[in-house]
Amino acid sequence: MLQMDDNQSCFQILPKAHKAQVHADCQSSDRVFELNADFTRHGVWGSVCELVEQAWTHLNQQEYAALLESHNYALYMVLADHREQIGLKYACLTDTATGAEKTRNFPVDRAYRMVNSLVEVVKAWKSSIATKEQWTIVVKDFSKANYLTTRFFLELARRMTDIDVLVFSEDTRLPFDLPNLGMDLVPTQRGKSLPSQPEMLIKTLDTFDADLYEHLISTNDMMAWEGAFPCMLRHFEESGDALSVAKVAIRALCLYNHYGYYHESASFVDTVLPYLDKLVGQDQITRWSYLGNIFQGMVTTGRENEALATILTHAEPYLTKPCVKAKMHYLLSMIYLRYLKDQDLDKAQYHIMRAQQEIAEAQGSISDLEHDFLSVFIDNGLAFLSVRQGKNEEALQLCYSGFKFLTEKLGDEAHKLHRSVLLYNSAQVYTMLGKNEEALKFYKEAVEMDPYYSEYYNEIGNLLQRLGRYAQAIGMYESAIKYSAPYSEVYSNKGMCHVFLEQWQEALTSFSRSLELSPYQQDVYLVRGDVFSGQDEDGMAFEDYSRAIAMSGDSATARVNRAVIHYERENYEAALRDMDRAIELEPDNLSHYENRAEIYKVMGMISQAQEDLARVAAPEMA
Repeated sequence: MLQMDDNQSCFQILPKAHKAQVHADCQSSDRVFELNADFTRHGVWGSVCELVEQAWTHLNQQEYAALLESHNYALYMVLADHREQIGLKYACLTDTATGAEKTRNFPVDRAYRMVNSLVEVVKAWKSSIATKEQWTIVVKDFSKANYLTTRFFLELARRMTDIDVLVFSEDTRLPFDLPNLGMDLVPTQRGKSLPSQPEMLIKTLDTFDADLYEHLISTNDMMAWEGAFPCMLRHFEESGDALSVAKVAIRALCLYNHYGYYHESASFVDTVLPYLDKLVGQDQITRWSYLGNIFQGMVTTGRENEALATILTHAEPYLTKPCVKAKMHYLLSMIYLRYLKDQDLDKAQYHIMRAQQEIAEAQGSISDLEHDFLSVFIDNGLAFLSVRQGKNEEALQLCYSGFKFLTEKLGDEAHKLHRSVLLYNSAQVYTMLGKNEEALKFYKEAVEMDPYYSEYYNEIGNLLQRLGRYAQAIGMYESAIKYSAPYSEVYSNKGMCHVFLEQWQEALTSFSRSLELSPYQQDVYLVRGDVFSGQDEDGMAFEDYSRAIAMSGDSATARVNRAVIHYERENYEAALRDMDRAIELEPDNLSHYENRAEIYKVMGMISQAQEDLARVAAPEMA
């Protein structure tokens, strides 16, 4: 019998709609693994990395080179001990940029895509060695997991019915926005009947090394902290040394922000902020560096008002150097312009102008290279504000002149990331102006500078799709897929192009892949249902329309389409119920009344049919 903490109960992760499917038979598991999810003890991925390591090791010895290459990014990031062997095949500029060079953070869903890769690697591993077996993964300390580890186990349970995921937790609630994944923790007694010696996939915790700690503190090598911080955090927590805990925590916070693990980064904020003054002393550069990382984790995880308060409390009263004040005012401008739900263009303009004043004043106190870069960076913020103010031509001039200035002053190699962003911004403004060919030209130049940034290809594909150049758009989407861990959006976009080209099977394949990755896409179910219907697959269409109807907000379109199928099946009462609901959702859509009139007619309800048709003929009388 597994040894459990008395404070933890056993749950099985199941879809909300399938709570009754808890496996009661303890003999149903052919293989049992034990993992630990404690974030502060085992890092961002808990012992997920040990499970993935087993999968990678096996697949690496077999004929799975193509599959492993398609998940190269996630494997490289998660299997830190094997990075030299794995190699990062398609590193974009955001991966390689550091310090002032890193002017763009990863989108928040970049890390979620990695979860998709990890699930697919485990799935391929199991399929290759034990297709017919039922496995069980037991996860200890599940309530102590952070976002990505929790999301991994939820997605694993959702996508692999031949792996049962049992978790031991003190809390039945899922944190963050994870309940939106449609999974629940369902109480079960199965943990009591599992074998006493499952396969342990938990690395022994490192012991504290004082010399290593002093070396890391003195060198501040962020990458070297990755494997070291859990044992150091544990050591100082146990000794009650809160200041040293904060010293370790701020390094972990900055590292995870760099990787785009924003929930994990933000989890250290409350540990760090009370000791910020002691951590930075009088060093304004370090103060701003730490606060910038703190801000990013908070604002990206829905804590934008706290992020603003943090800057106003811990930065504004302490900063006197013009170059640092310029960065602060730039960030404050972006808070009011893009991060707050109640945006304030006047405050955004005030702070961007203050940023321009401060950077002008900083000339001579910082290097010409840094001054030139920051000046253009701030002007880029002004360009964003100009777009929001409807001054698109002004924004375009700022982006283009900034790119030209930086290239002439700094050469082709310096600040490549920021210059590629300027090109991308120019492309976006041209798109807003309806100058699509110019937009494509700037997109192409941005891609040439940063060829492995998946999001560029996806956006180019979207523009080409709007222009009706579907085959070219598909090529862009395929590049986006190649250079990223899987994400649903690019597959649904690709599927739409196949629809326009009447490539029905390819469309179905793309939509199904998108829904596999993210099953809560009402619009994708609607379109796939239409494709099934056009292929005379009414049963499949009916299922997709029903899924769309079951989602939040219902769907008048799905109701109408399902009513048609009910009508053709001579299930008139069900057809009428769907049309009644469609009218509730869209009472001003006259075509709904025409459709319902046809149902009334065939049901012999002539007066009701006449009422609906009269409404259509004279809507102003209704």
